[in-house]
Formats: sequence, structure tokens, C-alpha cells
Amino acid sequence: MADYSGDPSEFKVYWFARDLVASSYGSFATKETTTLKQLSSRIEQELESNDSLNRTDLETQKEQIRDTITGSVNRTYGGDISKRYRQTEDLAERILRRIEEEDDIRELRIAIDAVVRTSEILDTAPSFGKQEIVNIVDETLQNDQGTLDPSKAYDALYSVDFDGEAYQLGAQREPLIDYVYKEMEELRADPRIEEKEIARIISGIVQEYERRAGQSRASTAGNVLETGLQHIFNQFGIPATGDSAHFGDLEIDNMVDGPDGSIGFSCKRTLRERFRQSLSREAEIAVDEVWFVSLLMADVSKEKLRDISNDGSRIYVPRDSFVWDQYHTVDDLSYTLRPADQFIEDVVEFTGVSSHL
Repeated sequence: MADYSGDPSEFKVYWFARDLVASSYGSFATKETTTLKQLSSRIEQELESNDSLNRTDLETQKEQIRDTITGSVNRTYGGDISKRYRQTEDLAERILRRIEEEDDIRELRIAIDAVVRTSEILDTAPSFGKQEIVNIVDETLQNDQGTLDPSKAYDALYSVDFDGEAYQLGAQREPLIDYVYKEMEELRADPRIEEKEIARIISGIVQEYERRAGQSRASTAGNVLETGLQHIFNQFGIPATGDSAHFGDLEIDNMVDGPDGSIGFSCKRTLRERFRQSLSREAEIAVDEVWFVSLLMADVSKEKLRDISNDGSRIYVPRDSFVWDQYHTVDDLSYTLRPADQFIEDVVEFTGVSSHL
């Protein structure tokens, strides 16, 4: 087994970077970018003008770092100490406790430059927005004759999820590669930094960047499917609310209300335990049934199918899935387990709405 050290002193660039963007410390790096750029520049000048820092110089540097960080926000608000100042003071204390020697100040400067640059990358990276979703849905729904095929609605949702993840990941990754390459060149130009230390620094930067990037991707994943589902309804002329609705701990992604019936839709990548929150609550959300669309089959168990069946609801899965092969002929699940290619036609038939089918 490889040796492992959880000693934070070996990964200070990572911890400095994490502290600087942490919401518990006021998300300082994203709100006080100018201050951080000035602090980085001043640290660089100080280090270049001194061959080495003695203990007195180090303590002076630490106090200047504290003053720069805490001096960038208002101390009071409404006659009391502001929360932002208290958070910033906590940040300064956290950073100073990590600084034990001159190299730590150098690593703080590297971390500052990293969070500023990676924040810029995240802010300017192309987002997977409505137009991209619309384009994917339209392309997927078209058959060889150039007309819209309702049987491909599920495939369109899957493509939106699949391509959207790849689009966001690629858009965030490409500029990071360029930045990391330049950073490695600069680090290798410093004779005081060994190759293994460069690897530690770069891995810390990338690890923190990926954590932040992953959060941004997760925050948009649900909206992507909601937007895709609504555009599918639009394309087939199915009148839907177009908005997700929250009922306490229950979220419905969309609803269709017709003369013959009403449906609430839960369209998710996976059918997690939260799906049970919608069961037996149709009256609360003013629909006759809740229909589930699950893009991944891992969470679609026989137990969950029976729960949905007992509630008189439905779930749509692909015909080429093992879940469909295994359970679609089971008598008491025949109403519940439905083929994905019939989703749109079933919506129209159940609700009685007029459509473009």
C-alpha cells in the first residue's frame, strides 16, 4: 500500500485555495478579487527584494497579510460587527495559522493567483444554456424524413443530459489545461522548487478547481432536464405549465392538465429514495398521477416499481433495458412500467389535450 500523509503542511496551496473560496469565510476570492491581486503583487515584490525572511520579517509579512485581508471589508453594519467582517477575520486567522516559514508565503501567493485565475475560467466558460438544449432536442426528435418523432422523446432527454455534461466539462476543462501548462512552466523555472513539489502544487490547484466546477455542474443538471422536457412538450403542442413546482419536500418538474386527466412529472437522472415523497400525494399537488422518467436504470428496483404501482403511478424506461425485459410482463406491474417510446403518446391519451401528433 502506498504511503499516505494527511498532513496539511504538505498541501498548503490546496488548503489556502480552499479557504479563500469557502462560503464559510465569505467566499472572499470571488468577492474581493482586486484585493487578492494587490496582495499577490505585494508578496511577490517583498519576496524578490529579500533573499530570505528572518523570523521578524515573517511576522511582519503575516501582519500585513492580515491587515490587507481584513481591511478590504466594512467592519460594521447596522451598528454591529458585520457578518462579512467576522467571516473575513476568520479567514485571515485560518491563513496565518498555516504560515510557518517563507515557503508558505510563496505558496499563499501561488494559491491566490490560482483561485483568481480559476474563478475567471469558471465565470467565463461557456454555459450549457437553453439554445444548446433546444438544438439537441430538435435534432434528436427528427426522423429520417425530417419530421418530429414522438417515440424519440426519451432519447432526446437522454441526449440533453449526456451531451450537456460533456459540453460543460469540456468548456471548463480546456482553459484549465492552458493555465496549468503555463503554471508548470513558471514553477519549473524556479530552482528552489522540486518536481515532486510542483506535482503537489498543481494537483492541489486542479483538485480545488474540480470541486468548484463540479458544484456548478450539479447546480444546473436539474434545470437542463426541466428545460428539455418543456421543449419536447412545446414541439408536440402539449400544453404544460413549463415550471417546476415545490410542495414542501416534493418537487414536480412539470405538469399537464387536460380535460380527461392531469399528470405531474418527475424527470431525473436517477430514481433515488426521494421519489417516495411524491407517492400518495397527488391530491396535494392537484394531479391525478405522478409519472417518473428515469434516465439511469441502477435505482429502478422491483421494490420501487411495486411502490409506484401501489400508488397507481407510472415510470417510463427504455425497451432495451433489462428492467423492461425482466418486469414488463409481470401482471401487477403492467400499468406501472411503461416503454419510453410511448411517453408522449401516453401523455396525450391520458390527459386528452390537443397536440401536434
